Amino acid sequence: MTESDLESASIPQRPPMNDLPPVQPPSAGFIVQLFIFPALIVMGVVAIWWMFGLIAVGEQDWRKLLQDLQSQNLHVRNRAMYGLAQVLDQDSRRGEQGQNLRANREIAQGLADQLIIELKRNSTSREGVAIQEYLTRALGMMDSLDAITPAIKMALDPQRDVEIRKSAVVSLSFVAGRANERGEPLSDPDIVASLIEMSGDSAPILRQTAAFALGLFKSPEATHQLEVLLEGSDKLTGINAALGLARQGNTKGFTILTDALAQPAVVSDPQKPDASGEQFRIVKNVLKAVTDLASKFDVKQKLELIPLVEQLSSNHPEIRIRVDAEAALNALKSAVESQPSP
Repeated sequence: MTESDLESASIPQRPPMNDLPPVQPPSAGFIVQLFIFPALIVMGVVAIWWMFGLIAVGEQDWRKLLQDLQSQNLHVRNRAMYGLAQVLDQDSRRGEQGQNLRANREIAQGLADQLIIELKRNSTSREGVAIQEYLTRALGMMDSLDAITPAIKMALDPQRDVEIRKSAVVSLSFVAGRANERGEPLSDPDIVASLIEMSGDSAPILRQTAAFALGLFKSPEATHQLEVLLEGSDKLTGINAALGLARQGNTKGFTILTDALAQPAVVSDPQKPDASGEQFRIVKNVLKAVTDLASKFDVKQKLELIPLVEQLSSNHPEIRIRVDAEAALNALKSAVESQPSP
């Protein structure tokens, strides 16, 4: 083999230009892989860093926010109120990874003391009432009932603005609800007495919220008042009373529960969103009560409920209601089957 033959064998010959493959433009998928995916990863890293930064700030700042709550500067005080609420909300979302600030008596006392100050000012301006309402709601995020009770009692006073009184009852409901979940039901006689008084108020919204809250307190007086509210009350007060009794394992609200289930479904209407939303909440809560009470109803009551619940499980326009109705139906049928023969 000659030198020229060796060179021609070891060096690949350049193909003619006509034989090269055509140049293809990059596809959309390739561009996404090249640019979008890395960008999303970077954004995710930044979001995680920002989230942990917020958590760290929350852990460090709640004491300062508590101090700022006492400031004479209205803007500083307002920022502290809203900031403290955010810190409490973030901490509660973290669950066991948080600091359990709900149980922090120092925070509860700080919020309660500031609410008492604002209630004593008794400002009737739009901003003043909003501050009182906000602080009253914030107390519902705390679990130190003994620390917040004096402020809550002041907010429940019949001379207060309706919205402040309603906020106080809503807060009590949150506190009492969490106490029940812990297996530590509340029974404060003074608060129960205030709720009983409010359940006869001329304002329907106060009667309704008071009836709901009474069902969360373990008290013979509360139970008796709920039974009273089953008769002659407006629709929502009666339903809340029946649901409250159901939480206590009491079936005396049976008639109201069946009436609520027998109502025709309200079709969602963008022009009247409150009507369909209210009925959805009522039916959902009543189905939960029926499920919980299934074994406590007598045979006649069970047999009366089954066709009503069956109808909801088959035909209700909301799938969430159909699912809840199916659960209630199974509980009722199971209770009937396990009923001892006469």
